[in-house]
Amino acid sequence: MTSDRVFRITCQVSLLAMLLLMGLRIFHGFSLTEPLQYISSGDEQASLYAIWKYANGLDVFTDPTRSPYAMSYFNALFYTVYGAWTAAWQNLLSLPDAWIPTIARTLTLLGVLAGWFGLTIAFRFVASQHVSPRYPAIKPLAALAAAVVFVGPLMGFWAFTVRPDVWALVCEVLGLLVFLRTYGRNRILAVTLAAGIFFIGWMFKQSTLGAVCGVGLFLLSERRALPLVLYCAVFWGLCGFSIIGGSDTYRESLFFSKIALAYSPGHALGVWANTAAKALPVYLPLLFLFHVFVRHADYRRRFVSDWIARFFLTGFFAAAGIMFVLTLQDGSAENYTLAPTVFAAGLLIRGLVVADGTPPESVIGRVGLGATALHTVLCILVIGSAVGVLDAASKNNTNWTEMKACIAKLPKPIFVQDTYLSLPWMTESAEPFVLAHTYARARELGVPHEKDGIGGRISAGEFKTLVLFTDQAETGYDGARLDNYELRSERCGDMFVWSRIEP
Repeated sequence: MTSDRVFRITCQVSLLAMLLLMGLRIFHGFSLTEPLQYISSGDEQASLYAIWKYANGLDVFTDPTRSPYAMSYFNALFYTVYGAWTAAWQNLLSLPDAWIPTIARTLTLLGVLAGWFGLTIAFRFVASQHVSPRYPAIKPLAALAAAVVFVGPLMGFWAFTVRPDVWALVCEVLGLLVFLRTYGRNRILAVTLAAGIFFIGWMFKQSTLGAVCGVGLFLLSERRALPLVLYCAVFWGLCGFSIIGGSDTYRESLFFSKIALAYSPGHALGVWANTAAKALPVYLPLLFLFHVFVRHADYRRRFVSDWIARFFLTGFFAAAGIMFVLTLQDGSAENYTLAPTVFAAGLLIRGLVVADGTPPESVIGRVGLGATALHTVLCILVIGSAVGVLDAASKNNTNWTEMKACIAKLPKPIFVQDTYLSLPWMTESAEPFVLAHTYARARELGVPHEKDGIGGRISAGEFKTLVLFTDQAETGYDGARLDNYELRSERCGDMFVWSRIEP
C-alpha cells in the first residue's frame, strides 16, 4: 500500500468519523414529533426571541434599557432571513411558536451543507493549480479540510444553532471562491464581486470581517492600489449606506453602544487552543509547514513566487489577527475562528502543492497523517461519550417541558429568572423577559433602566409571582430584597416560587 493510498484511506476514515459524529448530534437535536427546547450555543434564546418578534410583526431592534430589557445583537439580514423562513413554515404547516427553534435550526443546517459544498470546490481549485504535473494525495486533503471546517468538531453544535455565524461564513467562502477563480483573469471584477458577497455576510453578522481583512491585506501586500481602493470603496460604502439608513436603535445594537463588554486574553487563548485541537488535521501540519518555510530557502522561493500561496498566507494573518481581537471579549467561542481556519486550510493545501516532489512534502504529509488519525480518535471518543457533548437536547428538553407546565399554573404577572423559560412559548400570557446577556453587568455599572429594571419592579410589587434560583429573601434578585414576597412550598424544577404578599 503506497503512502498516498494510506493517506487517502486515513482521510476517508476521518471524514466518516466526523459525519457520524455530526449525524448523531443532528439525530438527537431534531424531532418531527415534538418541538425540542434546548440551547445549542450561548444566549441562543436572544436570537429565538428576536425571530419570534420578526415573525409577529414586532420591532426586532429595541433599547435594552427599556422593558423587557432584551437586545438583538446581530445584523439585520440575519433576522430578516430567519424570521421570514420561520414565519413561512409556521403559516404553511400551522405550527405553534414552540416549533420556532426547530424551524430556525433547519435553516442553519442547510447553510452547513451549502458551505461545505462551496469550500470543497474552492479547495479543489487550489489543489488543482499545479506547479508541476505531479499530483500527490492533495485531493482527499482538500475534501477533508473543507469537512474539518463545516462538519467536524470545530463546527460542532454551531451547525444547527440559531445564530448568523454559519450563513455569514458561507458568504465568506463564496466570496473567496469567486476571488480565487477570477483574480488571475480580471482583478477589478474579482474585488468587486468579493466585496459585494462579503457585504452580504456582514449583513448577517457585523463582526464577519475575517475574509474581508484577508483579501484587503493581500491586495495591500501586492501593491494593487486601484483594486484595493475599489475593494474598500465597495465594501465599506455598502456598509456605510446600511448604517446610515438604519434607525438609532439599530446602530446602537450594531455597535453595542449601550453595552459594557469585558475582555480577557486568557479567554481568547483558551478559544484558540480549543480550535487547534478540534481542527488538528489543519493546524498541526501547518505548524510544520511554517517550519519548512523558515528552514528551506528553495521552498521559500517557490512559495513566495506563487500568488495563491501568498494570498492564503497574508489572508491567514489578517483573519487570525482581527478575529483574535474579537475573541478577547467574554462570551466568544470557536465560531470566531472559523474564517481563520478556512485560510489556514487553504494555506496548508497550497503549501503542499508548492512543496510538490520535494523532501518537505513527505515530512508535512507524515505529520498530516498522524494529526488526521489523532483527530479521528477524538471524534470516536465524543461518539462514545467519553469526552465532549453528544446530545444537547434530552436533559434540557425534559426539564424545561416540565417546568413550563409548572409555570403555566402560576398567577400572572410573573417574572422567571431563566431567560429560555421566559420565551413567549415557554411562559405564555406574560411579558417575555429574555434579558440581554449583559443586563446584569449594565445594572452593576449603574446604567439607567426603565422602571429601575427588574429589581425596581420587584420592589414595587409589580409581579404576582417570581420564579428564581434563590430561596433567600435577603439575596433577592437584581438588588431587590424579597420582603414583599413569601416562599411557596412547591418548586418548578430547580427553581423556587415566590408569591407576592397581598395587603
